[in-house]
Amino acid sequence: QPRLLPWMSDFEVTVELQHVFGSLCGSPLREPALFADSTGQQVAFAVGRQLAIRHVENNETSFLGTSEKVELITACCASRDRAFLALAEKCTSEARISIYDLRSGNSGPMKSLKPLGTAGGRLLSLAFSAPVEGAGPRYLMASTSGAEATLVLMNWDAEKIICKCKLPGGVDRLSFPSQPENLQVTASGPNMLRLMQIRHAKGEVSLRVLPAFSNLPEKKILDHSWLEGSRLVVIQESHIHIISAEELQVVRTIEAPFGEADLDEVTPLCVRAFTGGFILGGALGYVAVWESDDGGEGESMKSVEEEYRLSTAAKVRPEGDAVCALDITVGEEQLLLGFGNSDIGIIAMASLYSTEEPASCHAMMGNHAAAITAMDMAVHRPLIVTACKGDGTVRVWNFTARTCEIRANFGEDSPCAVAIHPFGYYAAVGFGDRIRLYHVLVKDLKLHSEIPLRAVHQLKFSFGGHLLAAIQGKLIHIFSVRTLTKVTTLQGHTRDVLSISFDPEDHTLWSVGDEGKLIVWNLTTFEQHPARTEPTAKWCAISSIAQDQATCSVMRNGKQLLQRFSQYALEFETELHCAQITRLTHFPGSSAVLAGTDKGSLQVYMSLPNGSQPKSYELPLHGLSCTGLCVSVDGRSLVTVGEDGVIFILGVQGLASHDELAMLPVALHVTDMDKFSPEAQSILASKEEILKLERRCATLMSECRGMKDRLEREASLHEEQCAAKVAQARQKDQAEIQELQRRYGALEEACSAKERESQRLMKAMENRHNEATDQLSKLYQRKLSHESDRLLDLQIQKEKLQEQMLKEREEHEEQLKQAAAAAKEEEKRLLVERDLEIKKHQDLLAFVQHRFEVVREDTAEEHDQEVMRLKHTGWEALEEQKQVEVDLRKEQEYLLRGLEMQEKDREAVEEKQQEAASTLKGLREQAEELKRTLQSLQGERDDRAVTLAEKERRIEGYKSKERTLKKFKILLDKKLAEVVESVQPKDSLIQKLNQDLSDLESEFERQLTEQRVLEEKIDSRRQHAAILTQEAKGFADRLAELDTHIYKFRSDVHTLVTQTDLQEWPKEIRRLYHTHVCEDVQGNQRLPLEEMMRQMRVVERRVTSLAAKSNQIRAMGKMDMQRKANENATLVHELNQLRMLKCSLVREVKALTT
Repeated sequence: QPRLLPWMSDFEVTVELQHVFGSLCGSPLREPALFADSTGQQVAFAVGRQLAIRHVENNETSFLGTSEKVELITACCASRDRAFLALAEKCTSEARISIYDLRSGNSGPMKSLKPLGTAGGRLLSLAFSAPVEGAGPRYLMASTSGAEATLVLMNWDAEKIICKCKLPGGVDRLSFPSQPENLQVTASGPNMLRLMQIRHAKGEVSLRVLPAFSNLPEKKILDHSWLEGSRLVVIQESHIHIISAEELQVVRTIEAPFGEADLDEVTPLCVRAFTGGFILGGALGYVAVWESDDGGEGESMKSVEEEYRLSTAAKVRPEGDAVCALDITVGEEQLLLGFGNSDIGIIAMASLYSTEEPASCHAMMGNHAAAITAMDMAVHRPLIVTACKGDGTVRVWNFTARTCEIRANFGEDSPCAVAIHPFGYYAAVGFGDRIRLYHVLVKDLKLHSEIPLRAVHQLKFSFGGHLLAAIQGKLIHIFSVRTLTKVTTLQGHTRDVLSISFDPEDHTLWSVGDEGKLIVWNLTTFEQHPARTEPTAKWCAISSIAQDQATCSVMRNGKQLLQRFSQYALEFETELHCAQITRLTHFPGSSAVLAGTDKGSLQVYMSLPNGSQPKSYELPLHGLSCTGLCVSVDGRSLVTVGEDGVIFILGVQGLASHDELAMLPVALHVTDMDKFSPEAQSILASKEEILKLERRCATLMSECRGMKDRLEREASLHEEQCAAKVAQARQKDQAEIQELQRRYGALEEACSAKERESQRLMKAMENRHNEATDQLSKLYQRKLSHESDRLLDLQIQKEKLQEQMLKEREEHEEQLKQAAAAAKEEEKRLLVERDLEIKKHQDLLAFVQHRFEVVREDTAEEHDQEVMRLKHTGWEALEEQKQVEVDLRKEQEYLLRGLEMQEKDREAVEEKQQEAASTLKGLREQAEELKRTLQSLQGERDDRAVTLAEKERRIEGYKSKERTLKKFKILLDKKLAEVVESVQPKDSLIQKLNQDLSDLESEFERQLTEQRVLEEKIDSRRQHAAILTQEAKGFADRLAELDTHIYKFRSDVHTLVTQTDLQEWPKEIRRLYHTHVCEDVQGNQRLPLEEMMRQMRVVERRVTSLAAKSNQIRAMGKMDMQRKANENATLVHELNQLRMLKCSLVREVKALTT
């Protein structure tokens, strides 16, 4: 669900994250996309400065809570069981790690760690250790950036830093083995791979860095992962190395990771291990699966070479985008792929092995692969259009359905600017040498026309849609959308134009330039008002509020200012303490200002007061600068785009009141259109189309008159025939109704006689039931006396068991004391022997290490002379050392097993003592409880006896009634059979009469139906004739009015021509213009195009309402399912508790009975 931050409740205008298009796949971030649950139904991915979780099936997106101080997400990782997720964040003055519980559903972090304290820097990699069964992961390791990386090992649950160590190189990948008992960790960077051991000694934990791996070139290392056992797989340049962590050397090198000879150019980029093998992701959209052949540890070198084999290699991306990130579900059924163009896809593991059809992975979102250079929003449709120069595409998005509707790829002819018409069916795209105008279809863009104009970097439609502004350097070109011709070129800036804004009523155009000049252009005369120039200031963005009002973002002397203009002059300016504002927007009727910054944040200002700081808040969104900002026409949706290629969709509350939202269709489709200039009424229409429609209308009117006359003649004939048929049918139906009423009376008398007989039989059955009840009550009294005698016998057995329990307790305590003393003496002796052996082993290791350091400090010449001898001696010493280590390990294991056995014996004895004590305590409590129970049972026995007697009496009564009813049923069956035999001849007659009656009714209904249909046809044709008559009258009136108007115009023109005084001609021409032209423009006649647009708007409103209703029904169904699931879980929990209570009571009863 959309997330509303708690601190936003103090503001009038609030925003909430609803959806996002984009990801950080293809960036240097490690693990940019992960599975957020064990089944693969949810995907977590970093996007901008947020972390989103998207459901795979219904496309719903939620966001985890990040602070407004977050500047960048630097690393991300999840535990192997998908229970926890760690996020490394670069904040304003510190590096922080936020840990989220994915299973709880909470959006806020459960832990927040600061491993670097208040020092600067950032964390480039994170990794959880393998989870311990029932406890989750124990350790969390992080690595810092820089030439010498610092590794930080933490106990994240206790929020404690255990130890730190430095490595001689950068680190961007950390990895723990999949076995919790294997206390090792690896760190890799572009030029380094190191193995470290986590050691516990004297209550302290340390990291020991082992020597480098032999035979491994430490350059261009891309990724690595732990395999089963003590093996690692490493990607180094285009090769794959299998490394043994025990021997610290490469045991196998794979030079063709993807197998086939034609795939040599496919280089591996990422690796992910799974049970029995590993998966490689490479360039051009290829994925390879390597599986183990289950080779034993004691086999020869040949078995090591054949330990892993290539199972399959497939191209999962037809477009050829590189696979740069991998993740696999816990059950290893689904594979998550992150592509270099920021897309994310999911593919089933089984489809990679399919031979029938090639494996294919489709993108979940269809994101842009580079910075979004331009964005615009339609008014009458929930559409936004974006252009990306980096990937050469223009995309149309439906921000209500949250889908990418159209993806147009232009290849090398990259789009530079884009704008969409307010109606949403027309788009303008700027390229390097021209502007192209497209029709926005359902799934494609259809070229309409082209305008040759080079180097256009911004396009903008007016609010009425009748003008298109194109910025070319320091020039602003104005085009008519109706004729696609240039209206004028606005020349007033001496340097490039940075931003433009139409006022909501299209009277003025505001523009700011790089030279520090602000110009307001009159769109009627295309003249400029007095300009404002500030050479020392940098104008960044502008947004017009009204014809003579606007808000502008200015940078002056390193300070960020917002200026408010009124009456085309500066009213006031406010200094802000934030980053540079690159985009501004308003909502009509609201004082709030929405701004996007060059840091990617959204600034929301409630208003701009004169002389004081505005009330505002900041929401971190993009990782780079914000390049676009648009608000929907209803003020409830906000869309932002940035240089990171991400599109955020946010819900807004507080911009528009409920009354304004309720009146929105009228205000949008009638009032606002009347405000626009007259040219806005005829967008995309032509005179030829209007003439065709008028000719078609005249033809239809003539056809209507002919149909009207014919229908009147047919209607009179049908009325006469219908009246005759109705009179005949009524006479026939009256006779049949009287006969049926007589038959109904006879049947009613027979039913009353049968009812009196059944009442007599019921009274006899009740008398027999009362007699059976008396017999059952006597039987219950005898049973109650027997149960009381049995209770006394159980009490006597209980006293005997208590005496026996006291004797056994004394014997167990004596045995436990003797066993504990013997175990302590044996434990002390074994510990002394183990300490001596460990000391001996440590001295031997210290001697070998000291010898190695002495040899290393010798000069190079001595080293060359003695190298052969030392090698021989070293190998012998190494073999002896290995033998000693093997013997010591065996002795150590033997001692450990002995200690474990002693410990188990001691624990068993303690458990027996505890069990005996608990058993004794429980028996005492049971004895007291039984006493209390006995007292209460004695008091309740009488009440239960009465209750049981009543129940037994009722049961026997019901049984006797059942028997009596069975006998009565048999008797009734016999009598009914006799009645059926006697009535059978009459039934056949009744059946025949009923059949005749039903035939007559059906014939009557059919005739009535025909009459109604005829009457409806007559009424509809009468109405249609009246409508056509009224329309003909309207056309006649219109023709008369037009004749009058033409006559007046001719007379006025004749008067003007006969005027001898030429000085009076300008005055007469102006009068003619105001009398005839202006009156015609402001008239109430509507063009056919306007009627078509009105019908389109009605249909769109219906579709929008249906979509909203379906979303509400879906949400209500989901809530009902969740509520029922919670109720079922509660009932199951209560049922389990009752079962456990029942089992415990059964055990107590058995113990008492034995």
